[in-house]
Amino acid sequence: MNKKITFLLPILCTVLFFGSFSSDQAKLALEKVSQQFGAGLDETTLAISDLVVASQNLNPSQKSVELLQAAVTDARLSYKKIEFLVAYIDAADVKKNINGAPLPSIEPNVPIVKVIEPSGLQVLDELAFGEAVFEQKAEIVALAQKLDKDWRELRLFQSKTEITHRHVLEAIRQQLVRSFTLGVTGFDTPGSANAIPEAKAAFEGMYGAFQNYMPMLAEKDRGLAIVMDARMENTLEYLTKNDDFDSFDRLDFLMNHVEPQYQLFYEIHKSLGIEFVEETNKMPQAVNYHASSLFAPDFLNAGYFANLDTKHPLFAKRKELGRTLFFDPILSKNLERSCASCHRPEKAFTDGQPTSLATDGKANLLRNSPSLVNAVYADLYFWDLREPRLDRQMLHVVLSKDEFNTNYPEILGKLGQSAEYQRLFAEAYPEVPEYQLSTYSISDALSAYVASLTDFDSPFDQYVRGEWGVIDPAVKRGFNQFMGKAACGTCHFAPVFNGTVPPTYLESESEVLGITTTADTLNPSLDKDLGRFANGMPDVKSDFLKTSFKTVTVRNAELTAPYMHNGAFKTLEEVVDFYNRGGGKGLKLEVPYQTLPFDELKLTKAEQADLVAFMKSLTGDMSKFTVPAKLPVFEKNTDWNQRKVGGVY
Repeated sequence: MNKKITFLLPILCTVLFFGSFSSDQAKLALEKVSQQFGAGLDETTLAISDLVVASQNLNPSQKSVELLQAAVTDARLSYKKIEFLVAYIDAADVKKNINGAPLPSIEPNVPIVKVIEPSGLQVLDELAFGEAVFEQKAEIVALAQKLDKDWRELRLFQSKTEITHRHVLEAIRQQLVRSFTLGVTGFDTPGSANAIPEAKAAFEGMYGAFQNYMPMLAEKDRGLAIVMDARMENTLEYLTKNDDFDSFDRLDFLMNHVEPQYQLFYEIHKSLGIEFVEETNKMPQAVNYHASSLFAPDFLNAGYFANLDTKHPLFAKRKELGRTLFFDPILSKNLERSCASCHRPEKAFTDGQPTSLATDGKANLLRNSPSLVNAVYADLYFWDLREPRLDRQMLHVVLSKDEFNTNYPEILGKLGQSAEYQRLFAEAYPEVPEYQLSTYSISDALSAYVASLTDFDSPFDQYVRGEWGVIDPAVKRGFNQFMGKAACGTCHFAPVFNGTVPPTYLESESEVLGITTTADTLNPSLDKDLGRFANGMPDVKSDFLKTSFKTVTVRNAELTAPYMHNGAFKTLEEVVDFYNRGGGKGLKLEVPYQTLPFDELKLTKAEQADLVAFMKSLTGDMSKFTVPAKLPVFEKNTDWNQRKVGGVY
């Protein structure tokens, strides 16, 4: 069990809020929420106990298998009704023991490789609804018993945890994100595909808790209360009538249920006078609670991921300095290579090469350059996730003999010879005169620029936000395939459509896909790059991370061919075909730890075309990322003034 969370405001502090309501009225609402939560914890405890019994009674008969499946379903439905608070209070424990993905992971922040074997409800869902269930009885019994133990510990802790009004509203909005990104996509139900009934249970739980606030809301804003009540009833009716996983219209659900309620619950939070997180906790947050939409440009805080204060009065100057440095080959040893050599704006800051060109202009690097657009939204960087800090990415490039082939003292020596550069650094970093031109300021300015390379204004984004009235029906169908049958959305999470995991967006995933060397499906050969396993970090030396690579965004994929770390696929159609065949393992290659489901997706040609149409609808306008008209001049080494913006090659 994780260390107890200490909430900043106890229940008694409700007297400070709900300006027009009595403290007794506010306290009563919170007491009812706590009572419902306690009853839900008890109900889930009983359901898990029944699951233990069903697992122990498992025998070769179909009837006992069905009883086990029913017990798993009941336990999951009970849990889903209170998940919004359970996961909000202790997300780490839920991930590790209660409802984490059925894949092994590495214990974070320890100096040795410590593998955490998967356990919890998702693993049991996969096993109970898989093939040859009885043959796995011993594992199922052990997992059910472990879940029972872990849940009872969690129940003891959470039943004594004080909840505030802010926690309730934040937990509900967080659950809206979770239900859409992890729920209806099937991420949470890898075996049963019981995603839609579970989504209904989750909404029942949220709404049941929120009903305790309706009298106060009706008194404060009757119109808002009426709208919210109607929305809640409509969503439950919608999920009741549309419970088939394959045919479920996820775009309709997003636009007409999740998005409006995400905004409404924020308005309710504000209307009831409940404090916001920044009023009690000054630590930066990954998710901007004040964003009106999951697809709003400010839904995620770039500054959080980059560890930068994007509201700093000098941030604009630092970003502009970073832009200049990004396109200046003065940073490389031969004065011909810049960051833009491998990250070209018109290609969404990729280089269009199967693998990037080395500094000698002849050889190639091991991998290509992933897009920098929205790349800031991650906790680990590079294809092999070897760097946890955005501002340290530059160090890898500077020191690499195949890239910039130089060092910081040499770079500082050159930049210091330009009065214009000295002025730009002094203007951007006046409060640290001793570090105005330093390794710190160079890295900070470059990371400020990269953090600014964000785009959530594609045609699809604008359609979801209601800024466009019409979109190609193929895009709608493709989105529903992406988030449903094709299972793309279970690894490429909305809204960035990369591997940064919702609803908190604090961790980036990698996947083992069994990537081939080419798109040849008749004579496929497995790419030998070990990826994350070989990234030099001692804590990832585990077999299940061999050939594991970062899950990069599919946004702007229309511009970023060829695809995968090795450029194996030239077109999006080839990429979709590879996934449709079940990745490397589906092509009969030896990929023992493949995380991609290796069963064929059985997508029709039309469905595959729709997927491509959707991905193309995520293409933003790259022309907004402009190139400097000129570079700073040097007074003595005037031949350096002939260097080309963006580099020669």
